[in-house]
Amino acid sequence: MRKMQRRIKEFDFNKENHIGDAVSFIEETLKEAKVSNKSSIRAQLLVEEMIVLLSKYRSTDKYGVKVQKRFGDVIVTLLSKGREFSLAEKDMREIKGENARDDKSESVRETGLGEGDTRESESVRETGLGEDDTKISQEYEDKENEEIIRSMILRSYGENLKYINKRGTNKVRIIAVSSDYKNLIQTVIAIIAGVIFGLLAKYVLPENISSGLSEYILNPYKTMFMNALKIIIAPVIFFSIVTCFSQFKSISEFGRIGAKIMGLYLLTTVVAVTIGIAMFHLVEPGKFGSAIKTTKTTVNIDVDTSYEASLKDTIVNIVPDNFLKPFVESDTLQLIFLAVLVGIALGLISEYSKTLSDLFEAFNSLFLTITTLITKLIPITIFCSITLMIKELEMDTLSSLLGLIFTTIASFMIMLCIYGLILLIIGRLNPITFYKNIREGMLTSFTLSSSNAAMPINMRICTEKLGISPRVSNFSIPLGATVNMDGGCITLSVMSLFLAKMNGVTVDPSTIAPLAITIILLSLGAPGVPGAIIVCTGVVLNQLNCPIESINFVLAVLAFNDMFSTMTNTTGDMAVTTVVAKTEKLLDKDKYYS
Repeated sequence: MRKMQRRIKEFDFNKENHIGDAVSFIEETLKEAKVSNKSSIRAQLLVEEMIVLLSKYRSTDKYGVKVQKRFGDVIVTLLSKGREFSLAEKDMREIKGENARDDKSESVRETGLGEGDTRESESVRETGLGEDDTKISQEYEDKENEEIIRSMILRSYGENLKYINKRGTNKVRIIAVSSDYKNLIQTVIAIIAGVIFGLLAKYVLPENISSGLSEYILNPYKTMFMNALKIIIAPVIFFSIVTCFSQFKSISEFGRIGAKIMGLYLLTTVVAVTIGIAMFHLVEPGKFGSAIKTTKTTVNIDVDTSYEASLKDTIVNIVPDNFLKPFVESDTLQLIFLAVLVGIALGLISEYSKTLSDLFEAFNSLFLTITTLITKLIPITIFCSITLMIKELEMDTLSSLLGLIFTTIASFMIMLCIYGLILLIIGRLNPITFYKNIREGMLTSFTLSSSNAAMPINMRICTEKLGISPRVSNFSIPLGATVNMDGGCITLSVMSLFLAKMNGVTVDPSTIAPLAITIILLSLGAPGVPGAIIVCTGVVLNQLNCPIESINFVLAVLAFNDMFSTMTNTTGDMAVTTVVAKTEKLLDKDKYYS
């Protein structure tokens, strides 16, 4: 559909075969747009049904059909003046019932049969008598079958079918094809707009107006968006894991899968720390300038570094002292513990097991749907984030940060290649196909900068795109959002060594091993939300005897770095989940390679 952006044509309800003409127009246009035959046929069937409904409620003889491309989606729109109607299932049943009664009474009037005669004709038909009556009953059954098919078509489209009545005009929108690149297009537009507006706010707009935009519009919107995500993080983790464990047939089965997941997560974490430390010493980004001397340290950051990276404390804190505390504080490890406990208990009870399982499934679907609705606002959030970053960035420090940015991004790319090798060697799967299937999840993680926020989308991708059983993905992805912070490990390794060098602190080989262990332990308990890396960096700098104020130097590009870091984290989650599912024979290879 490169050449054709929009096609519009008008049709007449009174014209013979107008539905056929409209469908033919849509078929030709979708063919020109290179829409698949399957998607085209589905759209044509739905258009037929919608035109019938528009005709029933019309107040004019004309109706319009428009086919257009928007953000990669191919959309068919029907427009007609008329009374409002509803696509709700209840109203549709009432319409179907009225049509059936009208058709039946019309047939009865034509044959001169009363209601009793109609019932009698049913008996006659059973004995093979009454050919006319048999035809009438057959026509009635055909009508019912048509209505059943119509209902199935309507339900199959779900959110891809929208209807509104505005100022006496009925409008039906049908998404014939939903583009895989829609999110990418919206993201690119948001980034470009954010850069432009950020530069305007920094260099063109008066300072009072620029500050007012940040204080009263951009920052409040970002805060509300992240708060909206935070309220569903705990329910998504809890209900997804509970529904996962309710599907396990035995505790031993979970133990085997859980051990594989944790083993691979720890393996990738160690590899990530090694890559970060090695890349720093290979590139030596500190050579690109004496950054600390040229940086204007005007912001005081209060970072709590009292956190001790103790394995004992991490394990002990997994068990909460009351049931509600993990939900209130969004403590992911404690939520996982509760979910596992409830899931196991759910499998041990018999009388109410099915009822409770259905209830938890319903709650899981509810909160995943809420998450989907919230994440539709991602492009606006990207615009606000990029605008603020550009506005607050000190350009005179940019050259000093190029070495750090290059080192971290190069490390992330190497880690993505490592995931490919794990898929190829351990999972015996094509890594190119894997990355093709998860591109939506990688983009979402990149834009959200939050492993927890991207978690529902990644779980859906694991099931729908990769063919992974929910028994694995519903447990592995939430767990990975907490304990698998490969991107964060790379960031902490490179950033802490960089800031140490800029402050003249010598990091000898005897310091590297304790530093690596600290980073690994921090990754196990760090929350998968934007900004968590600031606290973790403060802990590491404290251990290296570096001033905490040094964080000011990297704060300007932290949001940009977080995007790549989060994308690496979630890619590792999905790679490990895929490998484990393959080894457990819980991966649909046909769906994976489709």
